[in-house]
Amino acid sequence: MQFLFYILIALAPGIFWLIFYRRKDREEPEPLKLVFKIFIWGMLMTIPAAALEFVVDYIMPYSDNESITQILWGTFLVIAPVEEYLKYLVIKRKVYRRPEFNERLDGIIYGTVVGLGFASLENIMATLGNGPSIILFRFFTATLMHALTSGIVGYYLGRARFNPKAEKRLIRRGLLIAIIIHGAYNFMITLRLNLTIPFLVILLLGIFITLNQLIKSVKARKTYIA
Repeated sequence: MQFLFYILIALAPGIFWLIFYRRKDREEPEPLKLVFKIFIWGMLMTIPAAALEFVVDYIMPYSDNESITQILWGTFLVIAPVEEYLKYLVIKRKVYRRPEFNERLDGIIYGTVVGLGFASLENIMATLGNGPSIILFRFFTATLMHALTSGIVGYYLGRARFNPKAEKRLIRRGLLIAIIIHGAYNFMITLRLNLTIPFLVILLLGIFITLNQLIKSVKARKTYIA
């Protein structure tokens, strides 16, 4: 019974943010079945991500955090690229070419969904390992961060879908921005400085506002793929 309670608590942040961002797409909401599928794929991507990170850490250790170089290596060149690329692959392989992906806003919606799926399995593992008290912190930090970075990638995928000539350039830009944000988040979390919490508040609030502005901008310039 306690196990089930922990699972439900761990899923709560992802479900909350999923409802929040899905409500941004009221005019032509994405099929719930497809949204659920992408969410589950996001959860599944935590498994290869953890495996790849473990292998790299075994070959070129970074988790000891004994130096700034190790922390930079682990956060910006291992964890952030691996996780953002795997989340991107879900959107690219599972929904990007589907007829349901027919407007720019869809990229942001599916991006946030896959990010929330990824964060939700992380939340489950964190809760089982540390107890449910950790979820309140992750609600406003790691869960939101994954939604925002994947939402940024999704925004550029939405643009790329309508601009085949610039597709690769736009996707690279989206991934690079997401990796930098994700890396900066992990870097400050790992350092655990007095300024860590203020930095995270500024970073996440800034990206949250930016993504909401991008959503408004995309909705104001409705463009569909027939």
